[in-house]
Amino acid sequence: MMYSTTKMLIVTFLIGASFSGYAHDLQQPAKPNNQVTAPIYQLFDAMGAHDQDKILAQFTDNALLQRITAKGKIIDSDVNKFALSISKNTAKLDEHLLEITIHQQNELASVWTPFAFYLNDKLSHCGSNSFQLVQINGEWKIHYLIDVTYQGDCQAFVEKYKS
Repeated sequence: MMYSTTKMLIVTFLIGASFSGYAHDLQQPAKPNNQVTAPIYQLFDAMGAHDQDKILAQFTDNALLQRITAKGKIIDSDVNKFALSISKNTAKLDEHLLEITIHQQNELASVWTPFAFYLNDKLSHCGSNSFQLVQINGEWKIHYLIDVTYQGDCQAFVEKYKS
């Protein structure tokens, strides 16, 4: 039987953590005063708080969540199962955005964010997120999130992108 996507994400976090020897010394950059990025920061804050409802509140009802593996396979995740797994996780989860690029026209925005992910204050993995956000009734929501982990030295990756 194949692993569920949620189990796969947790295993990815834990495997990444086992290879990590870097202490958590990266400070989150100041949050820009931008309505488009608000749900992104609120998502990561909710993940850190293990708050399932706040995680789900950042997404559209039919949002898509995907990860590209090192072998180029795309893994789909169920947003509800992802939120539930984060809410049950007891580890300290802390995702730092290293740089933010925003493209927006009217009710559509694309946000690119290299990141460093810390598990229990140790650098677990790094990579890039690509968010597609939509504005519904004046409120920005994440409709699509796909990420990819960097396969090289995460400390060098962090140094390259940190503000």
